[in-house]
Amino acid sequence: MTSIPSGYPDDQLEAFALLATRDKLSIDDMKILALLEAAGETFYLAAAAAVDHPEAKDLLTRNGQEERGHAHRLLKALALLGEDYTLPADADNPYVQPMDLTGIINADLLSIIQQSEADGDLQYQVWADAESNEAVAKILRQNGVEETRHGERVNQVVALL
Repeated sequence: MTSIPSGYPDDQLEAFALLATRDKLSIDDMKILALLEAAGETFYLAAAAAVDHPEAKDLLTRNGQEERGHAHRLLKALALLGEDYTLPADADNPYVQPMDLTGIINADLLSIIQQSEADGDLQYQVWADAESNEAVAKILRQNGVEETRHGERVNQVVALL
């Protein structure tokens, strides 16, 4: 199991909340964020497995794939900052939790997820604005824009269900 650096919570929501207090991401913050983004794939794939509508499944699966993509972009950002970091396998990611969302996916939960994605975009923009390395800032901005797109897809899922 990959260890979480000292001072970071082992709970996903608490870790996101801590990162949201940061105006600028440190190297360790980016590592934690990469782990959390990778864990986001697991959530979206579990959500996709829990719905019956084929188009809803596809939209949620695409969000999951892009969450993994965000994690890999963060690895590129870390490399640009001189830090070599590799994502662990899901089994070794402390933020990846097996989950069965059958019977849990509904409009209320999806509304919360949509708002979280919108908030994620805003937070990525804050981090990008504070980043002095323009290439890293560009990566952060791209991740943020995609968070908004995830929220739009979640809204589409609500309409389909």
